[in-house]
Amino acid sequence: MNIWYFNHYAGGPGIGKFARAYNLGQAWMRMGIETTVFVARFHHLLDSDTPLPETKTVDGLKYIGLNARPYKGNGTKRLLNMLDFCMSIFKTTPEKYQLSKPDVVIVSSPHPFAVFPAFRLARRYGAKLVFEVRDIWPLSITEITGTSSFHPFVLLAGLAERFAYTRSDLVASLPGGAEPHMRKKGLARGKFIHAPNGVVANNPLEASAPESEVGQAAADKIREWRSQGRVIIIHPGAQGIPNALDRLLDASAQLNTRGLKDRYGILLPGSGGTTAQLVAQARELDLDNIAFFSLVPKTEALWLTGQCDIGYAGARNHEALYQYGISFNKIMDFMEAGLPVVLPLAAAGDPVTASGCGIVTGSDDPVRIAAALERLIGMRADERHAMGARGRSFVRQHYDYETIAANYLEAIRNAR
Repeated sequence: MNIWYFNHYAGGPGIGKFARAYNLGQAWMRMGIETTVFVARFHHLLDSDTPLPETKTVDGLKYIGLNARPYKGNGTKRLLNMLDFCMSIFKTTPEKYQLSKPDVVIVSSPHPFAVFPAFRLARRYGAKLVFEVRDIWPLSITEITGTSSFHPFVLLAGLAERFAYTRSDLVASLPGGAEPHMRKKGLARGKFIHAPNGVVANNPLEASAPESEVGQAAADKIREWRSQGRVIIIHPGAQGIPNALDRLLDASAQLNTRGLKDRYGILLPGSGGTTAQLVAQARELDLDNIAFFSLVPKTEALWLTGQCDIGYAGARNHEALYQYGISFNKIMDFMEAGLPVVLPLAAAGDPVTASGCGIVTGSDDPVRIAAALERLIGMRADERHAMGARGRSFVRQHYDYETIAANYLEAIRNAR
């Protein structure tokens, strides 16, 4: 079997921060499945601002870089970058990249528009089409950003969603409870599989001590706080509107008024559209036990996570969206690191509740967030370790990429 896996924002070692495509590809290759990952040569989640080469091999897994123009932010150029990626899929041929014809075309949906050229490609070569759902579009857009359901972009995303569910041979969903929603949009019975994000247990490629100046500074802050006997809370990565870190800062202000200021520190290595506002908010609230650092490489972020005591999975509580489940990479990373997790929302089938590895507040209300953090800060270290260990055991049993890849492959083989 030969799999072509299209993911606009694919990552991996030396590529970018989200390694799902890499981890699945490695697992499939160990099963004897030829796998090629197609990724935009430029996207905002790459490790470098330099566009990827047209071809690159990482640990035996071949990446093909498809042309897509550079962009910054969420403006017109980012939309054109999406269009470029889709047009590049249309032009993809085995001869162009010296590949065998695909038996399976997987198209992942950080945005859903690539399903149109992927469908044409699959039909051209008689391959099965698998639509992989990371976020439920356009519901994610309308819920998280408040965009009108009648906005042209939302209407186009809805068209792509219905097309994908009705024309694909299989739909693989990262959120575990999404099938009822998909069935309402045209997905046939028997064409759904839950294929979540996962972990690679004890993988030395996944975490490494900081070499970057920023990573070393963050590590120094951890050592300083550790010497002071503080409990260290971390939220690595994106600092955008969906992450709702303003709620975390408001919760921190409440903890400080209760005399807890010197008992904990919050580490925020990352960046995003709200970073400047968050820094200003921390200054206004006199939150000098919060440390901001710019984005660090994923391997360093994982190492920093492993040195902390509590993982905070920042998000706003969008009930209409999260009733279908969640697919946060951050939660998987926290659980693999053995950290207790604070999850400030209510979601169907969330792994924190299922494993008992943290506190699910059911709300993004700062009062509830503060209560959850206060409870964990007040625990003995061995109690927190035991809670985190439950998460690590659970995620390795149920979210190991080898198992996910094997189940995924079986569903592909059985797809009709």
